[in-house]
Amino acid sequence: MTHVRRWTPGLTHRTVLLLVGAVLASLTITALAFEYRRQSDYVDFRDSRARSMAALVHTARVMLEAVPSDQRAEVSSALASSGTLQVFRVDTVALPPASGTPPPHRSWFQPWRGGPPESPHGLEESIARYSQPPVDVHFRTSPGPRFWVRQEIGGESWWIVVLVGEPPPEPPQPLIVALALILVLLLLAAGLYAATITRPIAALAAAAQRVGDEWPDPVPPRGPRELRDLAENFNAMLERLREVEAERRVLIGGLPHDLRAPLARLRLRVAMLPEAPELEGMHADLAAVERIVRQFTDYLRGEQSSEAGAQPLAQLVEEGVGPYRSLGQDVRAELGEGVERPVPQAAVRRILDNLVDNALQHGRAPVVVRASVDAQGVAEIAVTDAGDGVPDDLHAKALEPFTKLDVARGRGGCGLGLAIVRQLARRHRGDVRLDRSPGAFTVRVTLKL
Repeated sequence: MTHVRRWTPGLTHRTVLLLVGAVLASLTITALAFEYRRQSDYVDFRDSRARSMAALVHTARVMLEAVPSDQRAEVSSALASSGTLQVFRVDTVALPPASGTPPPHRSWFQPWRGGPPESPHGLEESIARYSQPPVDVHFRTSPGPRFWVRQEIGGESWWIVVLVGEPPPEPPQPLIVALALILVLLLLAAGLYAATITRPIAALAAAAQRVGDEWPDPVPPRGPRELRDLAENFNAMLERLREVEAERRVLIGGLPHDLRAPLARLRLRVAMLPEAPELEGMHADLAAVERIVRQFTDYLRGEQSSEAGAQPLAQLVEEGVGPYRSLGQDVRAELGEGVERPVPQAAVRRILDNLVDNALQHGRAPVVVRASVDAQGVAEIAVTDAGDGVPDDLHAKALEPFTKLDVARGRGGCGLGLAIVRQLARRHRGDVRLDRSPGAFTVRVTLKL
């Protein structure tokens, strides 16, 4: 089953989302306030406009009522010449057919109010409300947008036609474009602002991740004052760690050197003793102490830079198992594909020495060394012996430095063999894996070339 890693927003995403959310909330509140104000202006416009048109209707009505019926045609012509309204007798001019309705006034608040968009300027009802009954109001778009108001004057039916005023305009298109442009600019500003914070943090995290495998370069102090202080403190910590590491190497590095001379004198004195049954045990103890000293030295060397130079993997494997064969040890080499590729010679030699020594000391012969390089440039070295090996639940512990397991490490050594191998493998972007099966124990080492 493939494990899907859940995406977690980083500081950049969180900062941008926060700023965008704040800007959108501000724009939304501003837009709602603007729309609310526009609605208020529209209501005022509708009411005042309805009153004005109703006043025109009333004026025309009063003028027609004030003159005899035979003079009303002249008054009608005079009113038509004003361009504001027209007056016709119902029996002389027919009401134009309905060819449209006034454009509805739409509001952003309409979906919450429910119902259809508010009627066209809402003027039909308002004019009827302010006009003298009986009244009949119709809106027509031909020959132009206007309201036809029917009134009873002196026992006759008249059409009083009033031109339509325009409501407050909708928000202009340039305003919407300007708001979109402001939002884009704020997004860019948010991204740049977030980058000034996240880039120094990312550089600091990358440097902290490398501590232990190598010494990273000091992190340049950048960004806000707090991040600069953090970077300077990190650099000071690196310097202190370097000093502590240098002191530790001096102290531990001198230990093998100081032990070599007493060990050489002890071996010389043991060799001068007369033959006795105890001599074999003394030689074994001296060999164990020398092995511990060599492991200390190898472990300290592993923390330093690997020596330069590369040789074909096949050559290094053959040279590594050759000395054991010459001593009569059952150590074999099985070479796979790609073994002609050059590999770091110092690291591979030390890996082979430690693994074969461990197999002979803690396992049983035969010991088989297998080597291959795949198409991706990953070299694998596997050393298999016929011993019981390390129990599965102790594999992780066996790779830790200075760890001695009773089952697999009951004899001389200080528990650094596998730790040295893993240290070298990780230095070359590889790793170590232990495989245990009935009658066989294998240590697999990978190196990325």
